[in-house]
Amino acid sequence: MTVHRRPFLLFLACAMAWLPATAHAQGVRGDVRLNWGWLQLRPFALDSVPEDGVSGSGLQRQLASGTVVTCIEGDFCRWYENNGQRQDIMPFTQDLRFAGWTGVQGLSFHGQMRTRLGSDDLWPRTDQKFDLLTGYLSFNRTAYQIKAGRMYRASGLGYYNFDGASAVWRGLGWMWVEGYAGWSLARGINAPRNGNLYQEADLLATDRRGYLFGGELGFRGGKVFSGSATYQRELRTDRLALYSERAAVDLRALVGGWAFDGAASYDFAYDQLNDARVRITTPQLLGIRFGAQARHYTPFFDYWTIWSAFSPVGFNEGRLSGTWTSRTLPLLVELGGAYREYEDTNAGPSNTTIKKDGYRGFGRIYWSPDKWYVDARYRAEDGFGGSRYGGDLVLGRYLATGSASYVALRGTATETLYEFREGERYVTGGALEGSYDITTANLTLDATLGFYRIEDKNRPLADTWTEGRASVGLRWRFNTGGTR
Repeated sequence: MTVHRRPFLLFLACAMAWLPATAHAQGVRGDVRLNWGWLQLRPFALDSVPEDGVSGSGLQRQLASGTVVTCIEGDFCRWYENNGQRQDIMPFTQDLRFAGWTGVQGLSFHGQMRTRLGSDDLWPRTDQKFDLLTGYLSFNRTAYQIKAGRMYRASGLGYYNFDGASAVWRGLGWMWVEGYAGWSLARGINAPRNGNLYQEADLLATDRRGYLFGGELGFRGGKVFSGSATYQRELRTDRLALYSERAAVDLRALVGGWAFDGAASYDFAYDQLNDARVRITTPQLLGIRFGAQARHYTPFFDYWTIWSAFSPVGFNEGRLSGTWTSRTLPLLVELGGAYREYEDTNAGPSNTTIKKDGYRGFGRIYWSPDKWYVDARYRAEDGFGGSRYGGDLVLGRYLATGSASYVALRGTATETLYEFREGERYVTGGALEGSYDITTANLTLDATLGFYRIEDKNRPLADTWTEGRASVGLRWRFNTGGTR
């Protein structure tokens, strides 16, 4: 269980004590989701032979069969190989999301919980039976809002979860100021940095939780201009070091049908921009709309990780796309492409042939006559590390006009070429998917079943196999009434 118990329970106790005796529930809205999946894996087993029985010298050698092995002098040469068996994995998760309103004007409670009862042990985090993703109280007035509990923030810095409180003041209408603080949670796993999830995965994992402090200043000029600036700082609870110190700016302007967007995030410790982009979107003329974007990107890593010490290499990219929507036919066409150039690594031999640039191309045709629809997509990418080409074709039908219920057939094909290892990989497959909405019972059932053929060429000992995947989801929506 990843709840930071003492602060969270103390907050709930104080909140319940503060409520007046006349408070009564006005309503709760939310949904319950049951998600079951099935997929097949090919386990690999570690094999070895004595080092003196393998010809050659050095750490990397090759067996007579062509298998590349790792050798330790005077010990063994080891490698992983397919054991010829398949393993079925069946994860099963249950989610509850809710928002409720009390008898106190402006006071509401929100939460999202997840259980993993019934999942296979091999599926990640199956041993964690309960997880509180969010759980907080909100007190909302026209001029301000206060929230406390477990929550997340979305800004130009990304998504950050934390246990704490936030306060927003918007008394001027066109401007708002927000401040927030608490115990930070590791992004992606919704758990403290010093928890067992990090300790089991990294020998150099940090041994302290983090404090999170931040603020945001935003403005809105009607429907024409808007923007915000965010500053955020994370440090160890013993205050001996920083986990991160960053800032972000987001701007948007709508002028005569044109849209101008700009965003940037900055890392104070390394004095560099992590992600900066400018995008321009044209008005629609004769059903045609264009978009152009310039972007600079350098990966960001928390300061405690070893990865931030390796000076991650960034890239500069330009992207151009266009869409055409027919005025007489149910048809949409989209085309686009991008070119990127990586910065110098300042490492390695100067005569290296490793690619320093790359491109992407994509296209889509969407046709939706009556209740039918056809969605064809193609994508191509060539760059550092390899190349990939492929696409998808979907043929589907809605069960009724305006209904969310549908059934569809999906076909997919992908070719991957590698830069740092031999061979190519081809993946082809298909799936049957659908969704059925029972509006009278507030239920939605969706399911998929697919099989994918995976074929490796020009690789020693590579074999072809077919992987099966399936999923079934059930969602129930509830609403007991009530207002904010």
